[in-house]
Amino acid sequence: MEKTHWKKTMNPNYLGAYALEPNQDLVVTITDVKTEQVINADGRNEECLVAHLKDQKPLIVNKTNAKAIAKVAGSNYIEDWKGKDISLYIANVKAFGEVVEAVRIRTVAPKPKSKRKLNDDEFKKLVKAVRDGSYNVEDAISNFVLNEAQRSILIQA
Repeated sequence: MEKTHWKKTMNPNYLGAYALEPNQDLVVTITDVKTEQVINADGRNEECLVAHLKDQKPLIVNKTNAKAIAKVAGSNYIEDWKGKDISLYIANVKAFGEVVEAVRIRTVAPKPKSKRKLNDDEFKKLVKAVRDGSYNVEDAISNFVLNEAQRSILIQA
């Protein structure tokens, strides 16, 4: 039976350790990084560095995680982080006088996903999924080995 962390029921605006599975990395792609005004735990506005992630809530980037992203991206400049894949994990850290769970970023880039070739039936199902909106073309192209004819069919679907 899958359990629900109590913080998931609060619907926060940002990704936290509660959103990750214990002992498993979550590989995400950075879509944008910028400073933003966020409401901190005390209810006050605070300017923070925020990484927007593909298909995930944004992540507030602290100094520890910024250093890790810079190492993975090979650049200290946030503009160079866009499009980079990073691995998030849960770590126990000392904060606020106690040990708490926190999101951390591995300092090595995740291994690229290996693409799988589809047989004819699988490709037909993929086209149907793209047409009905349950799968998008960009994910299909990045997740599967496709020839030019298949790419063309998907783009037109």
